[in-house]
Amino acid sequence: MSDQTRDYRTKWEQFARLLQTQDSLASERRGWRRWLLLPYIAFVLPIEDPAVISQIAAWQQAFLSRLNYDPQPLDRLHITLHYVGLLRRKPWLLLPNSWRKSALPQLAERARSAIESCSVFEVKLGPLNAFPNVLFAEVQDERECLRRFRLRLRRVLPLQARPPLQWTYLPHLSLGYWGRQAAAPLVDILRPYRHIEPIPLRITSVKLTVYYRDTAPLGRELLTGAAEEVIAEFHLNEGESGDGSSSC
Repeated sequence: MSDQTRDYRTKWEQFARLLQTQDSLASERRGWRRWLLLPYIAFVLPIEDPAVISQIAAWQQAFLSRLNYDPQPLDRLHITLHYVGLLRRKPWLLLPNSWRKSALPQLAERARSAIESCSVFEVKLGPLNAFPNVLFAEVQDERECLRRFRLRLRRVLPLQARPPLQWTYLPHLSLGYWGRQAAAPLVDILRPYRHIEPIPLRITSVKLTVYYRDTAPLGRELLTGAAEEVIAEFHLNEGESGDGSSSC
């Protein structure tokens, strides 16, 4: 069993023992935490294949009545590849790993060659799983292409763009947020989806994005009301790896 498979299983076992889900969208907007709700900067893998989007929409629809917020918008579906930091709204707000917007194009150019020299590769989405706050689809990376691609990107970024994470990176596709509710009924509904056949997804592009988390009021429409800005888009190499590009 791979480390990634073990980590997914651990997350499911933890969720299955949970009494109540966590409403992280509400808690991060209370009191002093709102001050940390700055725009989120990340390199992401957009999901644009119509067939894949159709399947994801079906998964979301199956849980629609159980999500306390509208699901992740289909036009913004993505797998986070690397978290860069936060967008500095005020010049004097010198938080760790925070960035001026004017510095982001230069960061994008620093990453360009590392991304565009890599070849297109495939991962698989599914089965479904859950964090205490989020319903998600697992990302199966059997050939470890995604892991190597992420390491390649991180190596060319400055230290400021490699903030320490509070958790081990576990690739996933967020489908929607639970809000706060009893977990046991969700576990029962999720069990059959733990055995669905994963669907293939070709990774062909990367975007450097800024996600504005504080542009919409707390409510069912929070995710659909939030704004996203694309700073740069990169396309992976579609040719054979023998042309000098880096293959997984």
